[in-house]
Amino acid sequence: MTKRHRLVLASLLVSLLIFIGYDTLIASSRTNASPPNVTVFVHGYKGTAVSFRSMLERFEKDHRWGKTTIICHVKANGQVVFNEIGKVPSSGRLFVQLIFEDNRASFQDTAYWLSKALHALHETYKFENVNIVGHSMGGIVSVKFLEEYTKKPGYPFIHKLVVIGSPFSGLKDKDYLKRNWGPAAADLMPNSAALQTLLKQKDSFPSDMNVLAIAGTGDQLVSVDSVLTLEKIVPRSRFQKAVIADRRIDHSGLHESEKVDRLIGRFLWSE
Repeated sequence: MTKRHRLVLASLLVSLLIFIGYDTLIASSRTNASPPNVTVFVHGYKGTAVSFRSMLERFEKDHRWGKTTIICHVKANGQVVFNEIGKVPSSGRLFVQLIFEDNRASFQDTAYWLSKALHALHETYKFENVNIVGHSMGGIVSVKFLEEYTKKPGYPFIHKLVVIGSPFSGLKDKDYLKRNWGPAAADLMPNSAALQTLLKQKDSFPSDMNVLAIAGTGDQLVSVDSVLTLEKIVPRSRFQKAVIADRRIDHSGLHESEKVDRLIGRFLWSE
């Protein structure tokens, strides 16, 4: 082999090593990238796409805490349909809004549909860890999901839970229940069998989950005590509570409140 051939071979070898090193570096960089920080928002009885829309817009545009990337529709037959808002990033802070087609269904059925949605998010997007924010009955069905499904395979790990105005001992406005219908209306009655079941299953609630319960003195439907009944289910060392002392903020106004925004931001992301 001539000297020239040896130089060419050496040059090719060096180039190959540089390419392999660069490719390995890129692969390593992708592997070590932080996974997405995902929070799922669950509406309550009679909730719609509007329920969390304003809060999510504030989180994204005003506070710059993340981005709504997926609207998740769950049909009454359990089918899950994803509506992606642009490309779903592989990292960063992401928000997912759940919308149930039947928004008057029982705790049992709605918790099942929540399980279908979380399983689909895990399988489709490989989300391994999520937070949940639930308003009113959305907080209740989130707790029911945690009691009945989290020890089963196929679901993301639920890192933190926030409940807002969730009536764990029932609604205080009995006339409201007379004016409304559906299995959920019966479940939301004080001391209903569905609420009693939540308390009976408290030992199944994850012992390592941090929970924030937010109540409001202006809530015309749910008393502060009803929200804080969740203390009977969540281990004391994992339970935090906050009461919004503002008579102007009613039940639906809780998810429109900047005060509630700040409580959630601090609890979930230390913002």
